[in-house]
Amino acid sequence: MNTKLFLSIFYAACILAFIGGCAPISTQDSVIPRIAATPQDSDTSRSIVRQAEQMVIRAQSADPQRRDNLLLDAAILFAQAGDIANSRETLDFISADNLGETLFIEYSLLGLELDIASHAHTAAQQWSMQPRLVALRSSLGTNFSRRILSLESELNYAMGDLETSIDKLIQLGESFNERKTLGQNSIGLIHDKIWRQLNELPFHRLQKTQPGDRDTLTGWYELAAAVRYQQGDPAAQKSRFAIWQQRWRDHPGAKKPPSALTDRIQGRAPKNIALLLPLQDEYEIPSNTLLNGFMSGYYQKLARGSDVPNVSIFDTSALPVTDVYNQAVESGAQLVIGPMRQSQVETLLSKLVLDVPTMTLNRVDRSVENAPQNLIQFGLSAIDEVEQIANRAWFEGRTNVLLIAPDSGWGQRATDYFINSWTTRGGLVTGAISYPSTVKDFTKLLKEPLEIDLSEQRGLEMRRYINSSLSYTARRRNDIDLVVVLGYSEKVRQIKPSLDFLYAGDIPVYATSHIYNGTQQIELNRDLSGIEFSAMNWTLDGHMPRPLQPDQRLPTAYRQLYALGYDAFILHAMLGEMNKPNAIPVFASTGMLTLSEGVIKRHGNWAVFKKGKAAPAKP
Repeated sequence: MNTKLFLSIFYAACILAFIGGCAPISTQDSVIPRIAATPQDSDTSRSIVRQAEQMVIRAQSADPQRRDNLLLDAAILFAQAGDIANSRETLDFISADNLGETLFIEYSLLGLELDIASHAHTAAQQWSMQPRLVALRSSLGTNFSRRILSLESELNYAMGDLETSIDKLIQLGESFNERKTLGQNSIGLIHDKIWRQLNELPFHRLQKTQPGDRDTLTGWYELAAAVRYQQGDPAAQKSRFAIWQQRWRDHPGAKKPPSALTDRIQGRAPKNIALLLPLQDEYEIPSNTLLNGFMSGYYQKLARGSDVPNVSIFDTSALPVTDVYNQAVESGAQLVIGPMRQSQVETLLSKLVLDVPTMTLNRVDRSVENAPQNLIQFGLSAIDEVEQIANRAWFEGRTNVLLIAPDSGWGQRATDYFINSWTTRGGLVTGAISYPSTVKDFTKLLKEPLEIDLSEQRGLEMRRYINSSLSYTARRRNDIDLVVVLGYSEKVRQIKPSLDFLYAGDIPVYATSHIYNGTQQIELNRDLSGIEFSAMNWTLDGHMPRPLQPDQRLPTAYRQLYALGYDAFILHAMLGEMNKPNAIPVFASTGMLTLSEGVIKRHGNWAVFKKGKAAPAKP
């Protein structure tokens, strides 16, 4: 609701007779979050909005205290209808000094919720820090205390402070009585949330515990680290959990384990796996690189004394992929991993039925209707990272983006996807630069989209007509608020200095994982300083329980294939669990992995180059 509309409703006295019998919603006894967790159906939403608008009109003739009580009721109703903008505007008209203690708490918590929903995290912090609310916290009832803890946890999570978020959730869980049914259900949901957030933490952040630590948070960390270390091995995870449960028998998580953990440790790994790879000609090196990553996971599991599957390798270089697939199934494969070539993935996608569960090692960059039920696509598509960049940029309030990408096949697909995603949101792509692999001078390539050439021309004209000795400094266009760069480090090391030279060094630059190969080449990467990027977990120190060790001589693309192979092995025992409704992301080497509609999607951890060194960045 804009201000003009608000005032028109507020002063529409002619409608008062119509709403005379409408009663305000009671805020006194309501302590649940106000914003609808799921969208209301259109009829219900419109009905709630009409009630809210009627309360706004009633408020115009009320005394100041009654006026603000009615406006708060209206703001709550707008939020319940999912109308965050109208709820926010209505809240802004309220004088908090006119509210009693209970209603002031409702007012503050609604404001906190609205700002969290709008990703206005700094503003959200201010709500919880109000002196009056801080003074009231010690006297709050249980329900209000729970609601504040829940919202603060959500805010901490949104701001990337997972440790504090988890601590708030622990406090929230402790407020429920485990002997009551409501308490058991609530504790179960809270533990599921704790477990989900623990699974997003890098491994080194799960190892903060000290010998002898016995607090609840320490117990959760210890459990998460133990399970993460045995990832891809349900039997070993089950054993580790039993040992932990004995050591921490009084821990809330021992009494009420997270449902996703229970699902994970009860998983069954297939005993016979067929690996389909093109092992000849131009695919020989990439296929063997991926195979080496796969087998590194295999031998790690073998070294721990765990059972490993029988792995049969089938070459897809010469025969039609359907023939090779049938051979694999006939040989007794319970799971097929592959193929790797995108054209062969397309062939399997066209089949009506696949005989056994199948996880490809590539994916198509489009939605697929009527895909075989047993087929899961897994690959290194840049689309996931491009979408992640678009989401981050939009939440940060960016609007005008300059896109720079290679003229390769993947670069063009990523460019098309970003432009579509960005413009659909309402953003503007000020320029989309496609550079060839042979480019030597990015300065020439970037002058036009930055409008440096126009600025230089204006300078020439000024010197021509005013004063030939006039000093003039060219300027770039000033409406670009983000540069998105796609490409490998060799090219991006040229692009970033070119941007600096062309007076664009102050514009934030986002990139995909392609710019970092996991080796800290500080002097070489100084030209990348300031760039934020979606990083694969294996490239960041301490993120994985065991470091991946691809051949240092391999180019970045091949080293990423090694990580893909490693993850493929880890996932072979987790596919059934990933398909369940309560499944949590898998913290894998290529990113946080989730399975949706037959596609495993990757979400990288944000990193930034500082003085040539790659380091984790704020989410």
